Amino acid sequence: MRQRLGGVLAVAVLAASACSSPTRTPAPATVATSTQSPVAPAVSPTPAKALLTGSTYRATPAAATGGKIVLAEWQYPDTLVPYFARLGTDFEVAASMFDSLLTVTPDLRYAPDLAQDVPTIDNGGVVLKDAGMSVTWKLKPGMQWSDGEPINCDDVKATWTWNMDPANAGLVGGTAGWEDISGIDGGIGTTCVVHYSTVYEGYLNLFSPVLPAHYLATIPVREAPARLYPLSSPASGVYSGPYIPTAAKARAQITLVPNPKWQTISGHAPWLGSVTWKFFGGPDSVIAAFKTGGYDVGQGLGNDDIPALTGIDASRQIIHDSLDYELDAFNNASLRDKFGTDYPIIIGAIKLATDRQAIAMGPLSGNVTVSNNFISPLSWYYKDLGGSMTADPISASTLLANDGWSKNADGYLSKGGQLLELSYCSDNPSVRVDTLKLVALQLKAIGIKVDLNTKPTGDVFGLWNTSKPGTACNLRHGNYDVAEFSYDWSGVDPLLQSRAYRSDEIPDNPPNTGENVTRIALPALDKAYGTVRSSVDFTQIRDAMSAIQDIYGSDKNTYELPLYFRKDVWLVGPRIHNFTGNPTSAGGEWNIGDWWVD
Repeated sequence: MRQRLGGVLAVAVLAASACSSPTRTPAPATVATSTQSPVAPAVSPTPAKALLTGSTYRATPAAATGGKIVLAEWQYPDTLVPYFARLGTDFEVAASMFDSLLTVTPDLRYAPDLAQDVPTIDNGGVVLKDAGMSVTWKLKPGMQWSDGEPINCDDVKATWTWNMDPANAGLVGGTAGWEDISGIDGGIGTTCVVHYSTVYEGYLNLFSPVLPAHYLATIPVREAPARLYPLSSPASGVYSGPYIPTAAKARAQITLVPNPKWQTISGHAPWLGSVTWKFFGGPDSVIAAFKTGGYDVGQGLGNDDIPALTGIDASRQIIHDSLDYELDAFNNASLRDKFGTDYPIIIGAIKLATDRQAIAMGPLSGNVTVSNNFISPLSWYYKDLGGSMTADPISASTLLANDGWSKNADGYLSKGGQLLELSYCSDNPSVRVDTLKLVALQLKAIGIKVDLNTKPTGDVFGLWNTSKPGTACNLRHGNYDVAEFSYDWSGVDPLLQSRAYRSDEIPDNPPNTGENVTRIALPALDKAYGTVRSSVDFTQIRDAMSAIQDIYGSDKNTYELPLYFRKDVWLVGPRIHNFTGNPTSAGGEWNIGDWWVD
């Protein structure tokens, strides 16, 4: 069974799976449907300030309240605690139960959730002092948890101390960001000042969600994975989101009812009367059940599932680009060892000869979007790099010929007695196997010999300290020349990506936990990501990300060839209003409190 991976705070996520994550921001009065990505903002001259806020989405007020809906997924969640979440379904289910200081809208803008506004340097919410900074979060007054207790700064502080407790062994994102906090003021008030000992760019995403101090105090931290919001008895928890769970049937169903206190947060009560999650055995079962009217919203589907949607009205399909993109990664260390100073030219030729359009139309059946960039066009720091996305094998051959490579009797290129032979690696989902075979034929046409190596997922993505040094195709040990996999940037924060590209993150270096598996080391790239890491001036960060994208689109990029962005697919019945979907890990449920039915 395939698995989808959710985002991890401030960590680059190697996504092993080949398939697929108000001021509230919802949709038009009827379901917005499309087989294309949301329309990206028009390219215009660089604005004076970075556009972090200003979503164009608005919820349509409910013409009717009450009503029951059924949501379908094919993966049962592993946890209801967002800080322990790994699977896409973990985040989806949790999004209906918890609120954060901020939310991220479908057009990837920040919007207030528990907070009244988005604190930045420009509006005085962030103040730099010495080597650190302070962030003032103004909570909405009068908010209450589902049990009626007030939501205040003590909850913000408790969320920090809980994440930093040494006994907390379940945190997927570790203590990144939390460890930079030196204190939180505000007590039982609603003006919370978070003090950082250093400048931390990811502060906007850190408290996602805020947890209730009075409830955390009842569960020993070391027992949190089993007892905090237990799936076996979810009604025992305390929640802030629009719906709260009342019962769960293992591997089959979770039932939710409106949170009676959510109106104190959002300004209106949840518009549905009840929500039931039902979990099926696989994507095919989810699709089949929709065709028979078995539920209202189907989730957990991606581009691999699009061919199976035959017979479903296109107006019931919402298909958007995800933030998860497939790529070919070039191991600069192994290629340099093999080919010396020729390796950048060889990589350039591979990039020219790889026909991404043929990959998209062949193994992917035309159901993905080819891109020259690794950043979504919706991101506030996206830059249109232009350039052709059409393969150019003639130029690739010329490049190699000018570098002294010539074909031998077998039709393969050699130079000085050395064969131009590469090891291409991946795990073994059929779509990746088929893609590698196609790429091997494309490169053979220009004289590059490709040895295909598909290995178990655990071998390819295994961590340095849990994999044998000689494990074939292991990314972190660098046992490959070119590898196909995906990165999941399931958030809007550019800090998420930095570990994949910084030279101090090369995993060969102790403590061997780095995520830079291409072994790229570019001073200009390090400098730009250094700005991203050390600044909270988002205009400055946007400009640094612009420089990073310029490098990505130039011949200095010897580390990646983006293949395509995957798709997120939802099936939405005709009764649902204000459903939009969302490319972040929250998925469709990010605005579930605003859904209503005829």
